[in-house]
Amino acid sequence: MKRFKISALLLSTCLALGTLAGCSQASAPAPGNGGDSAKADSTAAAVTNESETVKSVQVEGVASEILDVVYDADASVDTPAEDQAAGCSTDSATEEYFDPDEAGQIYANAFVSAFAEQNISEMDIENLTVEEYLDFVRIYLKNHATDLISYEPKGEMLFETFTLASAHEVIKVFFGFFTSDVFGSGLEAPPEAHGDQPAGPFFEDGRFWYEAYDTEGCNRFAMVDSYTVNEDGTVTLGFTVYEAGPDADLYDCYRLSPEEAAADSTINIVTNGSATVRINQSGEYSLIYYKADI
Repeated sequence: MKRFKISALLLSTCLALGTLAGCSQASAPAPGNGGDSAKADSTAAAVTNESETVKSVQVEGVASEILDVVYDADASVDTPAEDQAAGCSTDSATEEYFDPDEAGQIYANAFVSAFAEQNISEMDIENLTVEEYLDFVRIYLKNHATDLISYEPKGEMLFETFTLASAHEVIKVFFGFFTSDVFGSGLEAPPEAHGDQPAGPFFEDGRFWYEAYDTEGCNRFAMVDSYTVNEDGTVTLGFTVYEAGPDADLYDCYRLSPEEAAADSTINIVTNGSATVRINQSGEYSLIYYKADI
């Protein structure tokens, strides 16, 4: 039985149908919006009151583009049924995760790598704004799902855009809650001329807009090498960030064991860090806090 394939199908089904029962995990607090208290209050009300605001989401290929990256739906890794919930075994006396199975290790590596490759130093969902969530979505799509980025001219400007539905799904995969249309409200429409305005995000016609720019590919990835169960039931993942060569396949890197990564002379250690996550009943993570020593 392939744990990742089942997880991806469950999650994409929940997103496509807008189903809350048994699939939603409102683990992240509602984001603020750049210090505007009225806007932040409306965001909080809309995001946390899921029964009224969560809408059906058209998957638009995100399940195949994004979820396969995180959940590795095509991996030939078999996971025993009893290990499906957490992907590893526990010892209640010491509150430590010992010996995660192969599928659990790959998933943990891929999940944490999404943050490491963006060179994030700290991410605390207690304090994230809408703009910060969207910045994460944008870079993730540019790194892993370029088909979901469109380039749109507007006046003298060129923008990178992605849909509200894409933002919904990336945020659900990594932060464990369904967004609502409030993520687009309060943002200005994209300008048509260069000026003093920020590079984004802007919102118009159901899409988020950022001023387009070229980025270099990032070959950083994270290798999770310790698992600690906290008193509140969350799990802290200790990790090492590596830089792979320009021709390396990151999907192969995710599948390394910590021992294999440490012994591989073609990759270099960049830094260390930790990520605290919640694990839902299907075994999927949602980020609470991320910290890397950069």
